[in-house]
Amino acid sequence: MKIDISNILKSDGASLDIELNEPLEESTIALGDFIVDRPVSFKGRLVNAGGVIKLDGHLVAEYRTNCSRCLKDIESIVRIDIQEDFIEEDSNKTDEQYTYQGKYVELDKVIKDNIILNLPVRQICDDECKGFCPKCGVNLNKGKCECSDDETDPRMSILKDFFKGSLDA
Repeated sequence: MKIDISNILKSDGASLDIELNEPLEESTIALGDFIVDRPVSFKGRLVNAGGVIKLDGHLVAEYRTNCSRCLKDIESIVRIDIQEDFIEEDSNKTDEQYTYQGKYVELDKVIKDNIILNLPVRQICDDECKGFCPKCGVNLNKGKCECSDDETDPRMSILKDFFKGSLDA
């Protein structure tokens, strides 16, 4: 998503409204367990603030992933408010700053970075999702397993009688 900013570079305070609905540079982006393979929607504004181009807008991206508990396919949406600054490429740049070259601002990296930072750590299909049994692997949403819950970790068996002596006194 390359944006021509030649008109706003001419005067301080000039702005350019942007409305995009298109795929990122790569048509499918895999971000760990998350896949963004549909066009992203961005609506915002670029403003020239003394040579620094300020981006302010709202991004909507659809993604696919698997439930962290039962591995069911999930489709969801992330909505992000974006505020970023671009400095000219020849300026004293730090690693945390975005740059523009010539008369163009490239938005793909900014959008991808903001999507990555705003995706949830874990995604579940439903608050009531029970996931899989850790012992036998049965999907507990579809049925019950025959595993017993009364097993004690052998390393903890010595603690089983820990409080018995103190209650008798």
